[in-house]
Amino acid sequence: MTQLIDDAFLKQLHQLRFVTRERRQGRLSGLHASPRAGVSLEFADYRPYTPGDDFRCIDWNVYGRLGRIVVRRYVHESDLPIHLMVDLSGSMTVGEGTKAGFARKLAAGLAYLGLRGHDRVGVYPFTDRLLPTAVSARQGMRQMTHVLRSLEEAKAGGRTSVNEAVQQFLARSPESGLVFVISDFLEQRGFRTGIAQLRHHRHEVIAVQVLDPEELEPTEVGALQLIDAESRRQEILKVGHVTLIAYNERFHKHQMELAGFFRERAVPYFVASTDRPVVRLIHEDLRRGGVLR
Repeated sequence: MTQLIDDAFLKQLHQLRFVTRERRQGRLSGLHASPRAGVSLEFADYRPYTPGDDFRCIDWNVYGRLGRIVVRRYVHESDLPIHLMVDLSGSMTVGEGTKAGFARKLAAGLAYLGLRGHDRVGVYPFTDRLLPTAVSARQGMRQMTHVLRSLEEAKAGGRTSVNEAVQQFLARSPESGLVFVISDFLEQRGFRTGIAQLRHHRHEVIAVQVLDPEELEPTEVGALQLIDAESRRQEILKVGHVTLIAYNERFHKHQMELAGFFRERAVPYFVASTDRPVVRLIHEDLRRGGVLR
C-alpha cells in the first residue's frame, strides 16, 4: 500500500481543530492548549499525567509538594474521544484510486488532527463487522503509529453492514464521543439502525459518503460485464442512454433519501468524490460544515 500521509499533506492541515456541538456529560469538553499567548482559560481541576500530554500543562508545584505528576485541566479543554469508523467492504474497492484508499487517507488526516489537538483517537475499520486491526481511542502522538498500522493492515473486501459494525463498536466503546462514519452508504437499509443507535448513545455523528466519479455520473455505455464488488456475482448488461437515465433517477432518489435520513437525526452529511483531493474535503467542506475550524 502506498504511504497514507506525508509531511506535505500534514502541513496542509496545520492550525485546524475539531468543533463539537455537544458537551460530554460528566467530563470536560479535550486538552486544547491555546496557540495564542495571553488567552485566559478557567481552571477546573487536576488529572494524572499520561504519556503524550503537553508538558506545559504539568503543575510542577504539586509535584514539588506531593511528588505526583498531574496535569491542569481547564473548562476550555476538551477530553473528547474521536472514533473513526472506516468502511473497507468490497464495494469500497471500486474505482481507479479506490474508495477504500480515499477513506483510509481521510481517516489518517482526521486522526492526526485529533491527536495534535490532544484528543483521544480510535480507528475502527469494518466490513460487516469490526476488523481485527481496530484500535480503541488513546491520546498522544504515539497513537498515530497504531492508527496508521490499523488502516494499512486492514484488508478490504466482503460484504458490508454498518448496523453490525456499530453494535460491536458500542460494545467496546461505551463512552460517547465524536464518531465519523466513512462509507459509500450504497446498501439499502444496512446503516439506518446503526446510525440511530449511535445517536441514541449520545454520540455526535459525522457521515462522509465516499463515491467514485462513475457512481456519481456514469459514462460507460455498450455491452458491459458488471461484477458485484461484494457478492462477486457477474452479469452482462447492455447500457445505453435509457439505462443511464434510469440509473441517474434511482441514484438521485437514493441520495435524497440518504440526505433526509441524516438531516432528521441531526447528522452532518458530506459527499466526497475520489477524484477530489482529500485535503480539499477537509479544508473546504468540513470547515464550511462546522466540523473543523
